[in-house]
Amino acid sequence: APAAHLCKPPRPSWCLATAILGEMAAVAVVSSGALDDSRDKVMSLPQLQNLMKRDPEAYEVEFEQQWKHFASMMEIFRLKPQKPQSSFGEQVMFLAHVSPSFPGKRDLPSMLIGALDEHFEVMHSSMRQTLVQALILLRNRNQFPCIRTLPLYFKLLGFSDKLLRKQIFAHIVKDISQMNTKSRSQNTNKELRDFFFVKMKEGEVEVARRACAAFISLYRKDVWRDAHVVNLMSAGLVHPDVKLSAALAHLFLGNKTKGLEGILEESEDEAPEEAAEVANDIVGAKKTARREKRLKRAKQAAHRAKTKRSRKEEESGHISFVAIDLLHDSQTLAERLLQRIAKSGEPFLFRLLLMHLTSRLVSRHMLVIPNLYPFLLKYLNPTQHEVTQVLACLVEASHDQVPPDDLKPVVLHVIKNFVTEVNAPEVIEVGLNAIREVCARAVNILTEEELADLVGFRKFKNKGVAMAARSLINTYRDIDPQLLHRSLRGKQATMAISRGEVKAPEFGSRHIADGIEGLEMLAKRRRTGEGSGDEAPGEVDTKQMVMDEVLSSEDFKKLRKLRLQRSVEMQLGRKRKAEEMSDSSGGSSDEDEDGSDSGSEAERGLAGRLPGAMSAAELKATPSRARTKAERLARVQAGRVDFKDKLAEKRKGRKGGKTNIEQKRNKPLMMSMNSGNVRKKKARNAHEKVKTMKKHIKTLKQNAKRPKIRRKG
Repeated sequence: APAAHLCKPPRPSWCLATAILGEMAAVAVVSSGALDDSRDKVMSLPQLQNLMKRDPEAYEVEFEQQWKHFASMMEIFRLKPQKPQSSFGEQVMFLAHVSPSFPGKRDLPSMLIGALDEHFEVMHSSMRQTLVQALILLRNRNQFPCIRTLPLYFKLLGFSDKLLRKQIFAHIVKDISQMNTKSRSQNTNKELRDFFFVKMKEGEVEVARRACAAFISLYRKDVWRDAHVVNLMSAGLVHPDVKLSAALAHLFLGNKTKGLEGILEESEDEAPEEAAEVANDIVGAKKTARREKRLKRAKQAAHRAKTKRSRKEEESGHISFVAIDLLHDSQTLAERLLQRIAKSGEPFLFRLLLMHLTSRLVSRHMLVIPNLYPFLLKYLNPTQHEVTQVLACLVEASHDQVPPDDLKPVVLHVIKNFVTEVNAPEVIEVGLNAIREVCARAVNILTEEELADLVGFRKFKNKGVAMAARSLINTYRDIDPQLLHRSLRGKQATMAISRGEVKAPEFGSRHIADGIEGLEMLAKRRRTGEGSGDEAPGEVDTKQMVMDEVLSSEDFKKLRKLRLQRSVEMQLGRKRKAEEMSDSSGGSSDEDEDGSDSGSEAERGLAGRLPGAMSAAELKATPSRARTKAERLARVQAGRVDFKDKLAEKRKGRKGGKTNIEQKRNKPLMMSMNSGNVRKKKARNAHEKVKTMKKHIKTLKQNAKRPKIRRKG
């Protein structure tokens, strides 16, 4: 830093020269009286900052002088805020670092907030960035409450400065997260939540998006996850902005990674843009090696970013129902979403996302919305874009409390338009899968004649269609085997019908369990393991087991496996072997150790379980494989590689001429015979020849086990 005017103090002590307005940096003058009276030191602001932090009491006078200098520079800055002033920025950051060491002396945050609030629109970008950094530094040292700067920050979020918006948003989320790390202040959190909610409802589009993004980020960081926050966020689902509503829809659908990329500038999206920019630079320009290497690196970076995003989506395959289960008035929200979907002014994919959320609300809260099913029927056409997702919405909107008169017309429409022999096998398979899932969730959907027509596709020539028809048979063996033909019911279901244990499901009826379902199977398993001669326990043993024991988590895991095994036996019509049962139980135990989510997913369809999520991937047809001999031969030929052609193509695309080895290989014979190496060999004496021969024999012994393969051609 430039030197300031020097002054000699009357006594050997620290002092600071009066700073001159307009000089490039403030400096401190120190007289080394105790060490050397004839020598003076000139210090820069970082050196003075270090000394002030170490001993604040000894530098109160210097702090006051620096503050007066800052106040003078602030007045000059207010006259021309659009002009960048590096000296003023250095002074601001200096005071932001040292002012926490002098509490109660001066109110630096008020001056910075006032300057930003008054001049942020015309202020130079570097000065705006510096003042915001100073406020962040002061807030990190707890110099003022968080709510004090939020109105200013949200004004700046609406400004067209991408880097500044990203910095402010990251600071807000991190600050609130750190506030709730050790202790949670309910009053402070309530004030902050209300502020964000007001900004999300009444602010500008960019400000509302940032408020929504703050809600989502804090929810995913486990900072704000209570029912009050979830219901505040649900109000944003009907916001006019499509991106904001879509981000919240992804949150309520349980997606852990999707949503924020639409309302925030993500760094991962910069890689494809960089690749496109490099490609545009190369088009029409001379193709040099440097430019091609740059394009190759940009493409590799774009590919890595794409792979990273897809890996994140695969890892976050688990769907969380926490947010959607905390809603208070799900019926009103579903009806308002359906009204918004019915308007055709918004993009179809966005309306499809809201349609999926509406179906999820119906499924999780057992809602009855009669207008939903005629609306879905309009989009159930094999030629409709994303029809598989519409079928997934229909499946999720089905449960046992939906009147059969509302669902049956839609199912008959699917049978008429999808499950016909004139359609492609993939269309038939998707239709059968959708009908199976709807019938497994709802009751009294198909009659005996309609089920017989669908079951007839089990003999279809396409394997995927036949498997879908058999899965429909297995489903009805479990829920209502009386509708199936006697030859299709299976052994276990037929025996259960003959014993009178199977009753046809009725709409409006609920099975109320008076005990723990399947407890007798657990008691039987225990008695079998103990080697007891009794085959089955009586009712007294089961009641005594409930009265005398407290079932552990391991017992409930075994109970879930036994219930699932019984369901599979009813569907397959046979009992599995002991080896199969042990293998499946071993695999299930590993899944249960990972978490209860995998267990509940495997038990979908059992009595007393809430219906799980349904995606289009679970309904789509199996990929077609090469069946005929000609197709298989064509596939084999495509997999074969001609290495000569590959080598020729590699040489053709190589820059430059032939290598030295290739040049030597194609050298004329007469030139090789007259080369220097050949003439040198001919001129060797007997001693040199013997020495060379011994060396050659030694090399042959070393390479005897791995002989060199000669190049052909």
